[in-house]
Amino acid sequence: MLRIKVVCEILVIFLMISILTGCWDREELEDRAYVIGIGLDRSEHKGKIQVTMLLANPEVGSVQGGGGSPEKPREIISFDANDIIAAKGTVNSIISRIISYDLLKIIVVSEELARDSRFTSIIYDIINDKEIRMNAYLAVSNEKASEYFLKNKPRMETRPHKYYQYMIHHGIENGLIPDSTLFRFFTTLERGSDLFLAMNTAAKREKSPRYKSEDEYTAGQVEASGEFDDTQFIGSAVFKDGVMVGKINGLETVLANVLDDSTNIKDLLVDVPNPFPGRRKQIAVRLMKREKNKVKMDLKGERPQIFITIPLRVVLMTNPSKVDFSEKRNQEIIKKAIKTHTENLYEKLLLHTQKEYKEAPYPLSFYARKYFGTIQEFEKFNWAKKYQNAVIHMKSEIKIIDYGKKQSEIDKGEK
Repeated sequence: MLRIKVVCEILVIFLMISILTGCWDREELEDRAYVIGIGLDRSEHKGKIQVTMLLANPEVGSVQGGGGSPEKPREIISFDANDIIAAKGTVNSIISRIISYDLLKIIVVSEELARDSRFTSIIYDIINDKEIRMNAYLAVSNEKASEYFLKNKPRMETRPHKYYQYMIHHGIENGLIPDSTLFRFFTTLERGSDLFLAMNTAAKREKSPRYKSEDEYTAGQVEASGEFDDTQFIGSAVFKDGVMVGKINGLETVLANVLDDSTNIKDLLVDVPNPFPGRRKQIAVRLMKREKNKVKMDLKGERPQIFITIPLRVVLMTNPSKVDFSEKRNQEIIKKAIKTHTENLYEKLLLHTQKEYKEAPYPLSFYARKYFGTIQEFEKFNWAKKYQNAVIHMKSEIKIIDYGKKQSEIDKGEK
């Protein structure tokens, strides 16, 4: 009995000791410097790259910091390094706090470096750093990444991690920028087929840009006035085999995102030509995608036949010609106009990427793989070469679920 009591007392002591050691590896928030963004540029020194780090101060704006901390909300540092992995060790010799990638949101690459054939080997180093998560986003800036971070000074959101979180989330939701995570980039690169779209951003506005429709711009071209930050997120940088080869605008990015069933786009606001008489030539509509696209292929002939059907629900947001949509004839006219317009846009996008970049702007090759029994058969088919000569047939299944206000309501409102 005495022996059992002694054993129990020893077990209790060991249990208490184990509880006391629960905080041995704790880390204080103020001891760490969180990297929110990494910028990559060409270096003037051969064999090196210029790395820029956007560091956030976690105490600014937090309850712990009281919301009124005199410290700066961010710190930016640029330096030359052999690679991205070595850069972390270098910055620790300059910054007093421990460098952490736990909150890394975005990796910004200058267009100059993105078009360099060495870019693929440079960006591949990221895989070796376990702290960098694959849900961080890849973006291409018009200017040097170091200049981009310095000039990007948001007025409404001083905390950099919140600024990029909001800008990227809303941009992807609206379809004007692609969901360009590192995971998507590396899977596209390993797959060896299809194009990868990275979000296009700029901290400088172009001087006297040519006027276009509101969604046909790329970053830096949107003309606006007032008190705001000049940074813009719109359009995509096109990558082929891991190297940037061109750009597409915001409208083309929206179309590519709707084609890709793996994106989270559900609602889009776009303009379509007004088929009715009147001064205003455009009608604003909301497009809603609630079902997956239907893709069928005939790969047996010399020229593969690809049939893509996109189901879209439509809500009419404006009625500039004051048309009475309670009439069946007017409903058919607007439905046909939207259907023709969307099909023409998709055919134009796919033909453009097919002829200029020789690949599809979204993972279209996934649909082709199911027509082959083995991976070897698919590789022997040579999808990349066959796609260049493929005939693509686009079809939009338009269902208008809301025509807006009735004519009687419009007349009543005018009175």
